[in-house]
Amino acid sequence: MLVNLSDVLGHAYRYGYAVGAFNVINLEFLNGILEAAERQRSPVVVQIAEVHFKYMDIEEITPTIKHMADRASVPVVISLDHGESVGTIVRAIRCGFTAVMFDGSKLPFEENVEQTKLVVQIAHSVGVSVEAELGRVGGSEGTEGGVAREEFFTDPDQAGEFVRMTGLDALAVAIGNVHGFYKGEPKLDFERLRAIRDSAGVPLVLHGGSGIPDDDFRKAIQLGIAKINYFTEMSRKAVQRVREVLGRDSRIVGLQDLMLEAKEAIRKEVEDRIQVFGSAGICDRRSDLCAVCRGCEIGRSSETPPLEEDQLVERVTEAVMRILWEKGGAYGTGSE
Repeated sequence: MLVNLSDVLGHAYRYGYAVGAFNVINLEFLNGILEAAERQRSPVVVQIAEVHFKYMDIEEITPTIKHMADRASVPVVISLDHGESVGTIVRAIRCGFTAVMFDGSKLPFEENVEQTKLVVQIAHSVGVSVEAELGRVGGSEGTEGGVAREEFFTDPDQAGEFVRMTGLDALAVAIGNVHGFYKGEPKLDFERLRAIRDSAGVPLVLHGGSGIPDDDFRKAIQLGIAKINYFTEMSRKAVQRVREVLGRDSRIVGLQDLMLEAKEAIRKEVEDRIQVFGSAGICDRRSDLCAVCRGCEIGRSSETPPLEEDQLVERVTEAVMRILWEKGGAYGTGSE
C-alpha cells in the first residue's frame, strides 16, 4: 500500500526500529527493493534523489512506482531525497510522492528555517510529509573518501528550535555520518544524537548508511533514528555481482541476464539491511502499523475521499501561489 511517511516513521519511532530508505535509479533497483520488503514483511521507503534525476524522468517512473506500491502488501512510501528548491519539491508532489526531503543544509540557519517552513506549508496542504536537514552531511552518494567535519554536525539546541519553527515531520541529522563510502571507520557521535533526540522530539533520519557497522545502527535506533538512507553499498553490491557473473560465464551475451543478477544482489542487500534495522516481520508482528497506514495515501485522511490527480495538481498549485503571494514573491519555484 502507498502510504505517508509520517505514519510509518511515527510507528518506528514509538516501537524502536528504523525503516530503510533505499534510492532507486532504475526498475532493477525498484523491483529488488520491493521484493525484499515483501519477503521481510517490512515497511519501506522508495527514494529518488534530485541528483539522480539524470538517470530517469520522474514524471515517467513515478506512475510505475505508485502502481507497484499500491499492489504491495506492505507499506511503501515514495520520497524525494535531497530536493534543493521549492520547484523540485512541487514537481515531486505533483508526480505523487508521499514525502519530500528539503535540503537547505548549506543555507544559513535563518534561511534554512524560512525555506523549510515554506516547503512544510505547501506539502502539508496536500497531506505530504516533510523531512529536512540541519547540520550538513558530507560526501556524495556513490563516491569514495567521505569525511565528516565536526563543525557541520547538528547542533542539539538548534535542532529543537528548527523543528518548532518549521513544523517538519522528520529531521535528518549530521553526527559523523557521510554520503558515499567512508574514509576510515565512521565515528558517530552518540551523545550528540541523544541530545538531538531530547531536543527535537520527532523521528530522526540517518543519511549515509553505507559502511556504518551494524551495532552502530542498532545503537542509533535506540537513540531516535527511525529512518536510515542507504544507496552506495547497495549499488556497489550490484556492480560486484555483475563482475562476478561476467568473470565466470563468458557465454552471457544479453544485458537482460546481467540486469536480473543486479536485481538479485540489490534484493539480498536490502533484505539484510531490513533485518539489521529491526523492521523485518513488523507488518506481521504489529498489525496496528497497517491499521495506522490505511487511508493515509497522498491527499487522503480518514475524513476525506481520494483525490483525483487533476484535483491534487490544482491544490498544490493553489497552495504554492497562495504562500508565495504571502511571502511577496521572495522565493522562486524554478528547479535550479
